[in-house]
Amino acid sequence: MLVALIAVIVVLGLHTASAARLDLRSPGHLLSSAAPCTTSTLSATAGTATTVVLTGMPAACAGASLALRLYGTDGTPTTTADTTGTANAGTVTLPVPGDATAQVAGVALVLNGWAVPVSWIAPATAPTGPVTPGPGTTFTGLTWSQISSSGTQACFTVQVSGAVGTTWRVDLHLDQRPFNGVTNADGFQVHSPWYGQVLGAPSGGVLSIGGRPGFTTLSAGQSITVTVCHYGLPAPQYDAALTYSQSTGPVSGAVTYACMSTTVRVSGTPQFYAGWRADIDLRPLLDYLTARGVSTTNARFSAPGNYTLAQRSGTVYRVTPTAWDTWGIRDDAPRSVQVCVQP
Repeated sequence: MLVALIAVIVVLGLHTASAARLDLRSPGHLLSSAAPCTTSTLSATAGTATTVVLTGMPAACAGASLALRLYGTDGTPTTTADTTGTANAGTVTLPVPGDATAQVAGVALVLNGWAVPVSWIAPATAPTGPVTPGPGTTFTGLTWSQISSSGTQACFTVQVSGAVGTTWRVDLHLDQRPFNGVTNADGFQVHSPWYGQVLGAPSGGVLSIGGRPGFTTLSAGQSITVTVCHYGLPAPQYDAALTYSQSTGPVSGAVTYACMSTTVRVSGTPQFYAGWRADIDLRPLLDYLTARGVSTTNARFSAPGNYTLAQRSGTVYRVTPTAWDTWGIRDDAPRSVQVCVQP
């Protein structure tokens, strides 16, 4: 028991007080072969919230039975049972329950009954999109281009790499900007690599890009340049999670046609264009006419350009953009709209 305890302490890199609380009673932890297939330290990280990816598995361990247990910072298991399976050379992806990987601080691994050291590599941040790597793959050099102010087109390029034998994949989270909630795969173009393709219809709001048959896995040292574009995305919508502000200038014009301009700004979307709207109190336009002795009984409001204008309550009206030249707003790109009145 002491030997097993020391092995788990080394694996987890935890204090003895915490490690002493680890469950070492699993039958999977009994020695079942004369010698371990490896004494090298493997690497483990979260592929997704429900998968763990082991890398560096030597060929000598191919076919070995394995048992994996995840532990939190206090040394207690994050799962109620071992994840079991069979090892293969290179990369091994294992399913784990729920969102277990979010709480992981260490991993205990047994191969053919022998404890094997594992280094847990915590993700820098949880993958959130709008584009994330598939299990076992990593991204470098993610760049965006052809981002239009209409918010309806975008391209990205990214270098995809991973351990030999890894099935490469790029996941597009369609509920996020700049994809604006598009619900199907139509219009997505894989420009690079030539053997890249859209992997079927979206599932759970995620569209995946991968390789055609014969080009699905990575070879040793391989890095793939993936470029994907879409030139007909849905118009961006107002997002209550963003911070909008607006300011309205003075009324100008004549008693027959007077206008005032409102500028709308947004904070929280520095890269991609979001939708917007503006609720504007048009009382200053009526006061302008009244101060000049003009009746406002039949006053008519309008918002010249590609906007709709709808009454909310009293003299408050909502301006909503309706076309490509007015849809988008970004942290560095405010929008200004005129609302006018005619008596």
